[in-house]
Amino acid sequence: MDNNKIVPSKIHLNNIRWEKENTILVSEKLEKKPTYDINIAHNMMHNLEKEVVKIKLFLDVSAVIDGKTINQGGNYEVDFFFKIEDLKDHYQINNEKPLFSGVFVSTLLGISYSTLRGMVFTLWKDTFLSSIILPVIAVPDLLKSKK
Repeated sequence: MDNNKIVPSKIHLNNIRWEKENTILVSEKLEKKPTYDINIAHNMMHNLEKEVVKIKLFLDVSAVIDGKTINQGGNYEVDFFFKIEDLKDHYQINNEKPLFSGVFVSTLLGISYSTLRGMVFTLWKDTFLSSIILPVIAVPDLLKSKK
């Protein structure tokens, strides 16, 4: 199963939907620059017959000053809808459930997270959060972050 190559032209990101978009901003400039705790998790759903996969990313961002969380950051949930032309090549049935290749899921997570980074950058560009760019992460770490 993991021997099947990922063919980018067979992966179609057809829709992106904000399910939750909650940006929290303090009303005035802070006297001290906060650090930010950023937590990312995902879940994955699929319809094998229609060859579609939905990746939901959960993003929680909170500002911290002197070890205390302050009311700035946000909580987000974004759905990424993929149509996969060769979906059957990326899973095998195990106990009557599909078991997807790690490389395949990692590829979809990488595409989704990279897209989310750009979306959040644009969302925050004219706010106090404009200096924050979501970090580049190891996709295997994201793979372990199920919600």
